[in-house]
Amino acid sequence: MALDRQTPDWLAALRDAYAIHNIVDLRSELPVWIIRWDGGTELEWMELTDPHQRIKPFHFEIYFGKEEHRDRHYLAALAEAAGSKDVVLKQLFGFWDLFYALPADTEGRTFLYAGQFCRQQPEWESLCAQWRQLSGLEPASANPDFVAFVRMALALPVIEDNLMDPVSRFMKLYASFLTRLAPAEGTIQEAADELNRDYFSNLWPIEDWIIGALSSDKFQLTPWHHEGRLTEWMKEGLGIDRLPSTVLALMPVDPPDEALDPMRVLVRNAQIQRACLAFARAMPETAATRLQDFGVSVITSPEPGRNAVRARLELRERAQRFQTFLKERFGVRSIVGIGRSLAPGAPLYPSHREAVLALHLCVQMEKDVLFFDEHASGEPMRYADLQRGADGLLEAFDRESDTDIRLASDKYVQLVLSHAAGRIEVTRSQFLAMLFQLLARIERRYPIRTEARDRFANELVAKLEEAQSMYQVIEGFKDALARLGLVSSSALSGPKVLRLEATLQYLRENFAEPLRLPEVARRAGFSVPVFTRAFKQATGTSFLSYVRSLRVEHAKRLLASSVLTTEQIAQSCGFQSQHHLLRSFKKVVGQTPGEYRRIHVLKHAQS
Repeated sequence: MALDRQTPDWLAALRDAYAIHNIVDLRSELPVWIIRWDGGTELEWMELTDPHQRIKPFHFEIYFGKEEHRDRHYLAALAEAAGSKDVVLKQLFGFWDLFYALPADTEGRTFLYAGQFCRQQPEWESLCAQWRQLSGLEPASANPDFVAFVRMALALPVIEDNLMDPVSRFMKLYASFLTRLAPAEGTIQEAADELNRDYFSNLWPIEDWIIGALSSDKFQLTPWHHEGRLTEWMKEGLGIDRLPSTVLALMPVDPPDEALDPMRVLVRNAQIQRACLAFARAMPETAATRLQDFGVSVITSPEPGRNAVRARLELRERAQRFQTFLKERFGVRSIVGIGRSLAPGAPLYPSHREAVLALHLCVQMEKDVLFFDEHASGEPMRYADLQRGADGLLEAFDRESDTDIRLASDKYVQLVLSHAAGRIEVTRSQFLAMLFQLLARIERRYPIRTEARDRFANELVAKLEEAQSMYQVIEGFKDALARLGLVSSSALSGPKVLRLEATLQYLRENFAEPLRLPEVARRAGFSVPVFTRAFKQATGTSFLSYVRSLRVEHAKRLLASSVLTTEQIAQSCGFQSQHHLLRSFKKVVGQTPGEYRRIHVLKHAQS
């Protein structure tokens, strides 16, 4: 806004301060400091942004004995900035800092500093290289320090090439504001508002506004509460022109039988989240923010005046555009839950809660897109409903009806998800309690030794206990139910079922070892004829076919994700020879290993 000629200096200064505030304070993930340098080794620090306790790269540098590297880095950067009239960009251990010598200090001893940040969205390979350089250790998802390092890096701001020039220009403008030097053209307010409007709003949007609109806190006001509409600066910041009414929740899903490193998935999901935020920015009347560390929450609204059917079609099409984008960009399938549309401008938490619930129901019901009201009554869930759902599942297991168990488990999962409202630990605890109730009932029917029972129970819940996302929690519960379904079957009598189930688990874990039928049958406590009949009853296939399928599945993963030769893959999967691998693979998959690898590599390249 241009200033009137009669505007007093103090009011102009206030407007300058407000314009600077709208950039700096709303993007607090990039701290800004003043550094006073004595020309030797002493530095005085003054933080200009809100103090915070976020973990930064320099915390890891100190922990791993690299503090001297950081000290030398600062001194070299300040010396370079003192001799330059431009912003100096410096990197240490893969993380970046900005330095700018304040022109008002003719001695060149006062600097504006911003850091630390990334120049591009972190990738797995680059993070591993940075970790090795910083710590001297190999990256491992089982190492809590490495996990903390990855999470820290993913939380840093990303200032890519298209944003670097605006940030550098802002640093100079900020220096002018702090030292009360007039900018080269116009006023500080005009220059700051121009940068905010033309660059930061699009390239570095403010997620806090969207997070506030989705908040469950009843005292949290929506960004548009006081005005009752979107002001121009809100439209710039949010990237929408009308009040939102509907929330979509999206997350990528991976094949349940594919073994994935949890930290690799975390890094991949962060890349997906950042890409979705930019994609939402380019879509009409759509904005997005991160949904925990696995998905994206989207606020949007259908075209005004459309009937309910047309509005739903528009929302579904918007969801499918996100899915197509993720498939083409990252080669992953995704699911979307859609909450009910509310009055424009109303607090969006109810729609957000429904969208997240519908998202998790997508996993249970194997849907790609699901509207919450398609499978929900809209009535608030009561604890009595949850208890009835649990009783229904227990009774279905007692009847040993596969159809009844499937229907009862679907209903129970929906009730638990509604009760948990997206809280992963609440969901996990409910599922664990149900599994142990089922196991206790089975044990009363088929008594077994305490040691065997405890070993089975630990194996049963391991996947569920280790799950990092709601999707994995649901999948872990479904897998455990399937195992209990086999154990509770009366097709096999007494403790035989537990012995056989434990044998199946043993085969899944040791398929690469030589597995001979007589030895496996003896290990399970059966004669060969009894084991053969029981195995066929339980799995629907023969012992040899089952082991072959396990080995082929592992070979498929290696063909798709490694550069090992077929001979090396044959050895690692338990095949007697490369020829044995070729013959078995062709029989199970219908392709040769070479054909499978070429097709998979081509699909990956196209994605």
